[in-house]
Amino acid sequence: MKKIQVTILTGFLGAGKTTVLNALLQQSNGQNNVVIENEFGQVSIDGGLVRQYSSDVYEISNGCICCSLDDELFDVLTELVHENPVPDRLFIEATGVADSGSLAGVFLRRDISQRYELAQVIGVVDATNVAERLEEAEEVSRQITAADLLVLNKMREATEEQIAEARDLLRQLNPFAPVVPCEDGKIPVSWLETRRSRMAFQLPASVTAAAKPKATSHLQQSDISSTTHTFDQPFDLNQLRHVLTVSLMLYAKQIYRIKGVVKSKEDGQSYLLQSTGKALQITPAAAPLSMDSPSTLVVIGKGLKKEAIERLLRQGVAR
Repeated sequence: MKKIQVTILTGFLGAGKTTVLNALLQQSNGQNNVVIENEFGQVSIDGGLVRQYSSDVYEISNGCICCSLDDELFDVLTELVHENPVPDRLFIEATGVADSGSLAGVFLRRDISQRYELAQVIGVVDATNVAERLEEAEEVSRQITAADLLVLNKMREATEEQIAEARDLLRQLNPFAPVVPCEDGKIPVSWLETRRSRMAFQLPASVTAAAKPKATSHLQQSDISSTTHTFDQPFDLNQLRHVLTVSLMLYAKQIYRIKGVVKSKEDGQSYLLQSTGKALQITPAAAPLSMDSPSTLVVIGKGLKKEAIERLLRQGVAR
């Protein structure tokens, strides 16, 4: 059964999400694309801008769809799977203060994932003010850490110092996501083919630095860090899934993201593990670990204690 590919665009207010979306729609106008615009106010402004490039736009206003799978969003998702032909791709532009991890988690639900595949979460960042935004709103750090791809927008307007600081902050907050610099929201449409479920996990060199962030005022104030954990023993995937699912529910305000590759005791294979909001996904790894490679998990969040995370993860190790 054909699944509708889902691309979520997030980013704080004024980062340029609509500009990026329109650029992607222009480049993929030969496909059957559908857009959901989500805005806080009762009147949608961005919806009118997007209609220049797509006639199939649904507007969900006066509320944030990242909070729950509300009736309006469910109705739209149900309607789309009954269209003829079924859309190729669904773009969702979230509100500027959305918790993108929670929104992405909707599409990992068993009932939704039967007809939809979360292809990627694109985080749009304003190169001129990312440091200030991190100080102002906790949502910014969540949007950055939840992204599979980070678009560093407004490069022309930013100084060299601002660009260097922005790159450094993005590497520390999310060492896994490629950073694509752009002007006027224009990124290659080929990035849409890099689906998160098929991404090979490779521990970035920057993850060591990310585990001990620079003493910048921005990261000190937010207390965001990452911890890296390696295990020589295989995991009981059912037990690990249970432990992490419960932990993500209990510590949603602390654990922003988990990503890594683990070995399974049941079949000896390697699995890519990643959390998105409160949802956990474990799928066969595109690039299996070698026999001598340990399982490796990286946890990104706020106020993390490495010893506590280590004890938590060890509960999933096979006995």
